Amino acid sequence: MELESLLKELGCVPLDPASTIPKALRALERDRPDVAVLDVNVSGERITPVAEALRERGIPFLLVSGYGTERLRDGPLQGATHVRKPVEAHRLARALAEVLARRERD
Repeated sequence: MELESLLKELGCVPLDPASTIPKALRALERDRPDVAVLDVNVSGERITPVAEALRERGIPFLLVSGYGTERLRDGPLQGATHVRKPVEAHRLARALAEVLARRERD
């Protein structure tokens, strides 16, 4: 909820947050976000399947985690923009701008 509030403060329109991997995958079937903000660990599971689905659809994303980058090197998480917890608004804003600018260049 804190992350959702930060996103709203930055002018984003968050979709319904998904509390499980299956819910997140179903949400991607319904909606096509401009960008996704993924917590690396959702209900005890790594977010990897959602990151894979986003990459397949060409939807940019960034990761939010307490993990260091050394723990984010597997598959679709590798090279993703990463914001460390606790998340500060200015870092989140910078990361979103970076991800969206990269999308524009590609």
